[in-house]
Parts: sequence; C-alpha cells; structure tokens
Amino acid sequence: MVETLEELVGRSYGPIRFRVEETRVKAFVAATGDDPERWQSHAPPSFAAAALFKAAPAFLFDPQVLPHARFLLHGEQAFSWHRPWSIGDSLTISARVEKLRSRAGTSFVTFGAEVCDAEQQPVLSSRSLFLMYAEAPPVDPVEERSEPEAEAGSVKTPPRSQPPPAAGEALPPLEKSASRLDLVRYAAASEDFNPIHWDHRRGVDSGVGGVICHGLLMAAWATQPAAALVNRPDPLDKARFRFRLPLYPDRIARVETVGKGQDQGKISLVSTVLSDAGEHVRASIQAKSRERG
Repeated sequence: MVETLEELVGRSYGPIRFRVEETRVKAFVAATGDDPERWQSHAPPSFAAAALFKAAPAFLFDPQVLPHARFLLHGEQAFSWHRPWSIGDSLTISARVEKLRSRAGTSFVTFGAEVCDAEQQPVLSSRSLFLMYAEAPPVDPVEERSEPEAEAGSVKTPPRSQPPPAAGEALPPLEKSASRLDLVRYAAASEDFNPIHWDHRRGVDSGVGGVICHGLLMAAWATQPAAALVNRPDPLDKARFRFRLPLYPDRIARVETVGKGQDQGKISLVSTVLSDAGEHVRASIQAKSRERG
C-alpha cells in the first residue's frame, strides 16, 4: 500500500491488447465528423484517443489511485505516429506513470503509453497530462446551464483536401459542434467515459456548469485539416494539444489552421478550436510529406 501518490511513479500497466476493428473505426469517424470515404482501410490519426483510453482506465481505476481521481481534467496531450493503423491490426499497449506531483489538492500526472504491433514495432507514442482531484476542482463555479436537447447542435463539416499553406497562410475554417448524443457516441467509440461528458449533474458538481465536450474530440477536429493535406494513410508525424476553455454541446466552434512553414518536406501547422467564448484547444501539428519518402 502506497502512502503517497508520488510512490506510484514508475508503476506500469499492460501489455493490454487492442484491435483496430472496422466497426469501431467507422463509429469513431462518424462521431468525430471525419471523412468516411477516406478512412476505410485505415484508422485516422485521431483514433489514438481510443488507444489511450484502452490503457488509461487501468491507472485511473487503480484502487490506490481512485480515491484521488474522483474528478479528472485532461490538461495536455501529445501523440507521435510511427506507422499507419490498418483495419484488423492486433496491437499491444504498455503504459507507465512517468511523473507525478501534488500541489494544493491537485495531482499532476504524466502518463505515457506505447502502442506496438505484433512484431513489437512502434505504432504510436502517447504522453498525457492529467489533473486529478479528490474533491471538486478549486475553480470559481460556472452557473448551471440548462440541458440542451439530445440531438441539438450537431455540426460535422468534413475536412477537404487543400494544398499545404505557406507560412502565415490560413486554411479555410472548419465548422464543428457536438450534440449530447454525439458525446455519447464518441464515448462509446473512444471508451472515454469520464462522466463530465455525459452526466449533467457531474458537470455541475465539477464547476463547469454542465456536460462539456471531450478534449480529445476537439483534438480530433483540430487534426482533420492537417491530415487532409496529405493523401497517405499515415498523414501526421506528431501533435501536441493544450486544452483550455470547455466547449458545451450545441455550441458552434470553428477550427482555424495556419501554416508555420515546411522543412524537409514536413509541414508544420497550428490548429485552434475557437468559439465566441474563446479558445478551447490549441494544437501544434507536424504533417508528413505529401509524397512517401
């Protein structure tokens, strides 16, 4: 029995089996409003969320962690993609608590996960920053919102192929929003069942006023314009996401993507999910060369 959470640093979980199933990929693509015609033999890069939440519950529901994680926020996320996800792939996930520090009732946890194929070749690397609380987060509570209708506000504009933008050039914005039903569908496809995304009362008790969109759902939106630049099954090298303001279901957001330049064929971009309320997610993304090299 550990006496402090910091003693969990170095604890590992797995290997956990993970299969890239066709029905689940289709459900994920539909829930995120991605292009179903493109993702028929491979999963999109954002399917990394499903791999992460195959492994994360082993930590979050660890009996020695659970009392400290009654409330959970996702602060940052980084993914590196090493090869495409093919439908039917049988993968394994190994995860580890890399860092943990506590301050003023908040536990800051760096949770790493590595996804490998049957030959133990790397497929995906993931690094998450989770903020965990034994009690409701110490923030000024937001006034309780009325619950929108289950299917209200669903906007799933798919990404379109574009030429890579020059440095400082913006791609056409992409309009997105999620209904409450969309959030349930995303939770089923990703296995991210944090109740703050489907339980109105839990959202109120957490101080955010009601149900909010999954951070990695918005991250999926942020990656779509970048992935659409590159016509290959593994369009992205890496991405880092910072989660900022919550987004409520039925609220319209737009994805704004700006080129930051190219180096050795790699395309650097910044993609931001915005609404009238402000900035919800900011992503630094590196797309691969448009040609296989």
